[in-house]
Amino acid sequence: MAATIQELASMVRGRVIGDPEATINAAKPVTEAGPGDLTFLADERYAKALVISPATAVLIAKTFTIPEPADRSPSLTFIVVDDPRAAFMVLHAHLRGAQAERWVGIDPRAVVSPSAKIGQQVAIYPYAVIGDDAEIGDGCTIGPGSVIGSRSRLGQNVTLHANVVIYEDVVIGDRGILHAGVVIGADGFGYQFVDGRHAKVPQSGGVVIEEDVEIGANSCVDRGTFGPTRIGPGTKIDNLAQIGHNVKLGKHTIVCAQVGIAGSVVSGDYVVMGGQVGIADHRTIGDGAQLCAQAGVNRDVAPKVTVFGTPAVPLRQLMQMHSLSMKLPDMKRQLKQLAAEVQRLSSAIDDAEATDSPANPNSSAA
Repeated sequence: MAATIQELASMVRGRVIGDPEATINAAKPVTEAGPGDLTFLADERYAKALVISPATAVLIAKTFTIPEPADRSPSLTFIVVDDPRAAFMVLHAHLRGAQAERWVGIDPRAVVSPSAKIGQQVAIYPYAVIGDDAEIGDGCTIGPGSVIGSRSRLGQNVTLHANVVIYEDVVIGDRGILHAGVVIGADGFGYQFVDGRHAKVPQSGGVVIEEDVEIGANSCVDRGTFGPTRIGPGTKIDNLAQIGHNVKLGKHTIVCAQVGIAGSVVSGDYVVMGGQVGIADHRTIGDGAQLCAQAGVNRDVAPKVTVFGTPAVPLRQLMQMHSLSMKLPDMKRQLKQLAAEVQRLSSAIDDAEATDSPANPNSSAA
């Protein structure tokens, strides 16, 4: 859906520097944008990309220093906004235009229990299975091969992509998005060592996923032992993450790929967990904490603290440790010198004592 630069700028409260009447046909990343395209720069460090960019317009922040004409395409027009990335998302959706109308219905190859409650404007694709007494809210999409267990409830406008498995007694809030291969509500990893064997502890607590949660492909959220595992509203979980039983994640938490959270961890609001973070069981993570990639968390983390490393320590402490480790070769050299000096002084003292000994005929006592 083509539009002039001025029309697009008005949609995002932007200020135009350049030709406001130029026509934009599409919004693309800076490495792909060509004539007639809009792009954006979220970081001034990448301004050199404008030297060779044939794009017609670029979204920039108010703090951005516009390059001299010699350092950019002279025909490039700028749209100055508060947040270039957010503005680009809005304009990208606008320029794409209306999407294909959403299919609604129940495919005859799906299996839906007669006791299930199905809302309005629901799409249930082939080979999906809806269990007894399950509830599917208005506007939900159940992808092909997905399974929803007995007594589970989906809110409004929930999207399950292909082959998602929802076990029994799971609640998913409005506007949830679960990508292909997600498993919600499998048994938690709970065993008791009894009489020389690992006896299974019943896992009957279910899972509660609140509204606006998105879970990436092939991630798993285990059901609680007695009470539910709970994922707070607005939380976003990347691909291949494992959330153990009885875990409580706060609102608007970010969980990156391959994170593993052991059972009964309690995490606050607005926490960020980088890729491959591992958290030991029964730990508490405070509000706003940041766990850097590959951190191994084996103790509680205070609110708004950034930790790094294995075992994870506050970033400032880790930097001090790293600084000291860089000095180890010099410290080793100094230690050798000190040891040699100590040996020399010790030998000198021994020689002096031997010289002054009464048994020595050459001593003054003799």
